[in-house]
Amino acid sequence: MNRIVVSMGDPSGVGSEIIVKSLPEITKKSIPVVVGDINVIEKTIELLSMGTSTNFVPYMKGKMGNVEFIDLGVIKDVRYGVISKEYGHAAYQYLLEGLKLVLSGEVHGIVTCPINKKSFELAGIKYAGHTELLARLSGVRDYVMMLANRKIKVSLVTTHVPLRDVPSLISTERVFKTIFITYRSLKELFGIKSPSLSVCGLNPHAGEEGLLGTEESFIKKAIQNAREVGIEVSGPYSPDSVFWDRRYDAYIAMYHDQGIIPVKTLDFRKTVNITLGLPFVRTSPGHGTAFNISGKGVADPTSFIEAYRLAETLTKNLLTKSSAED
Repeated sequence: MNRIVVSMGDPSGVGSEIIVKSLPEITKKSIPVVVGDINVIEKTIELLSMGTSTNFVPYMKGKMGNVEFIDLGVIKDVRYGVISKEYGHAAYQYLLEGLKLVLSGEVHGIVTCPINKKSFELAGIKYAGHTELLARLSGVRDYVMMLANRKIKVSLVTTHVPLRDVPSLISTERVFKTIFITYRSLKELFGIKSPSLSVCGLNPHAGEEGLLGTEESFIKKAIQNAREVGIEVSGPYSPDSVFWDRRYDAYIAMYHDQGIIPVKTLDFRKTVNITLGLPFVRTSPGHGTAFNISGKGVADPTSFIEAYRLAETLTKNLLTKSSAED
């Protein structure tokens, strides 16, 4: 029986709401294992004035149609939309417990509900986000953040860093690693036999042959190196037009907003965050804690449902590949 762990995220955000609203939709092909605080879930159900036909049961006691729940008992009551050391610590504990299950092999993937970076900081957790934290705790040095929906997939060379720092981080090695990990993941996780990639430049007009910037020289070298090992990749192309050409299986963007704006513009509600390069599957909704609407009952669970469904698909592909190699 395939199990997917779900960390509840910041208890003050919309994590519990999008989980509850996704039931029983996400229980049809696998058993969700939610790690969080049952007090928060129960308050959310009461807030929404909705019952659920899906029963919450203890871990490893469920069957198809159930949701297994691991109650950490960290939060007794919750205030919505609040930045808090307590809530940052709770979200971190949920994630650690979920990660233990994945690394032990008891479950095959994890879907992470949104955290608040400031609450993490107040709790003394020195990571910019889920992506960096999961990579570090998994012992992975080389990893890639990808945003994807059913229309487009984009991987990022740099992630949660100030824009002013991006040019100094663009190196041939870093761009090559992003290309390579994306290519390998498209084959192994997404089942694309011969992926093709397109790479953005950093500067307007991809540098205009050095007139508008020189970082493209590093990008060109990375593309050349990737081609030499058999990867179908082209560029660097002008960032203002590269996403228009839809022949490619994925795109490589140099920084956060360059890549994420086109993805979310094409289909915000179904955009999913994926961490490539980990020894397991990790997906997340393509949005944040939404403190401005948390506790109001209006959060849209679509992105979470899409993240969960993608985790199901990718874990199945990963398990199939592992079985074929054995």
